[in-house]
Amino acid sequence: MTSMWMQIAVGAALGLGLSLSVIRWVAPLGWMDQPDECRKHHARPTARTGGLVLWIGLIALQVSGKVPFTLHLPDWFAIHAMAFTGLLDDRFNLRARYKAVTGLVVALTLAFHMTQSLGQAMRLVPFLGMDLPTYPLIIFPLLMLWFWAVPQAYNLIDGINGLSLGFAALLMGVLGWNLGIQPALLWGGLAAVLALNFPKAHHFLGDCGALMLGTLFAILGVQAFGFSHPDLLLWVFAYPLVDVCLVVSIRRWNSAPLSQADRSHLHHWMLERVGGKAWLATPLLLGFAALPMLRATAIPGHVPISTLGAMGLVLLAFNVFMDRAARPSRSMAAAQVRREIPIMASGTLREASGAHRSMATGAFREASGSHRRL
Repeated sequence: MTSMWMQIAVGAALGLGLSLSVIRWVAPLGWMDQPDECRKHHARPTARTGGLVLWIGLIALQVSGKVPFTLHLPDWFAIHAMAFTGLLDDRFNLRARYKAVTGLVVALTLAFHMTQSLGQAMRLVPFLGMDLPTYPLIIFPLLMLWFWAVPQAYNLIDGINGLSLGFAALLMGVLGWNLGIQPALLWGGLAAVLALNFPKAHHFLGDCGALMLGTLFAILGVQAFGFSHPDLLLWVFAYPLVDVCLVVSIRRWNSAPLSQADRSHLHHWMLERVGGKAWLATPLLLGFAALPMLRATAIPGHVPISTLGAMGLVLLAFNVFMDRAARPSRSMAAAQVRREIPIMASGTLREASGAHRSMATGAFREASGSHRRL
């Protein structure tokens, strides 16, 4: 126990020192998020380097051989490819097609690798009350969808200070417990990055961190539950999955393009309800995220508590849906900050932008930046 706390302290000290150094020396080279009057309402230029710090820390663990979990070559390729793509996007605002291609290549690579592993380990996989045979034609498409969707969904919840990093802490706890590991150094590094992001942001996680963490957790999730109880993946990742389903449902109901940016995420709605206080909205949302995750633990009463938690999360999403879709005229006027864009035709095109950072155009653009969607 003492050794674990020592490792956490070392990881935190290294993470804090590296974070401050990167903010001071790297962020001014182009990884700064500049506020403006229309779209980005943080008070001052803020570094987009939190993800870079976590990536450097993970590389250091890999090189030193101190990674606490088992990752194979395809896993490392996927993690580093997504992190590098996110880093470039944080700096150069890549086009959606480039990120789409990278995400697809990564998903195909991981799905092929995991399909082979599942096929060799077992013949049937229990899922949603069914025993699915581990035939490649069945397992491969499901895994490809998983490895494409989870990094994007994880990136989409990175909309207010501390939410995605807090969710990462919850995931590391649940996945580490089920895998029988204690990633103490990573805990420390994550705590240091979180301390500089919440409640007041000195840096943002950025695409580099969100896409990297989303890919890492997607891999660890399959390792923890894919070979025994894949249903638990839906409980552990309930929050980002419900959030994505909510946004898609609202846009479909309103006959809006799925690529149209808006303020329909759970964190947008919650932030408005608490008067713009991110320090309050983030813990509330993490509470909704944590309760369903208890299904994957062995604490007393974990089944009824997680069931109630999942019901609460769904009810929250339904309330947001009713507010944004069924009663859009009243809610969206307060929810959206609009700007007029002159076009070569009569009238103007009104484009919604966020209260903290803009919801960028395109589904991948929306999934492309830490704190750019408020």
